[in-house]
Amino acid sequence: MKLRTFVGSAAVCGVVLAGMSKQGGSTGGGTPQEASVGAIPAAGSYTPASWASAFLGVIGEPQTACNLGAVEAWESAEGGAWDNSAAANPLDTTEREPGSWSINSVGVQAYPSWAEGLQANAAAITNGLYGGILSALSAGDSAQAVADAVASSPWGTAPFSANC
Repeated sequence: MKLRTFVGSAAVCGVVLAGMSKQGGSTGGGTPQEASVGAIPAAGSYTPASWASAFLGVIGEPQTACNLGAVEAWESAEGGAWDNSAAANPLDTTEREPGSWSINSVGVQAYPSWAEGLQANAAAITNGLYGGILSALSAGDSAQAVADAVASSPWGTAPFSANC
């Protein structure tokens, strides 16, 4: 195993553990959280759907059809990772990580690995500024409520539509 992979995996593991303690070791529905570092696909193998699932798992939010639809719509609204140069950053966060670099004047970051990008997005959304988004995700029953929370937050995403 390469040192970089180990360090990236350890960092994501720390985010998983932090998410578990935030949620009391469970998802919003009260069932044990099953997110694990082993579920993170290798670089280049994420799809918008698989990244949305990994992101929800790391932040300890329920993986409902509405939440998955909301995160995928958010990825599309931002255009990160697949549609711009924000490597491994589907939500275009500006959260800095070791080895990341800015891709624009706003400070959107690109990351050297999917693990670091996932960690950065998880750190950003749980930094205390995005309670509305986390509340809508915890409810898990309205993709549009998540989209509205994102658009009204300081994240910087323009209004968008999302469906379950």
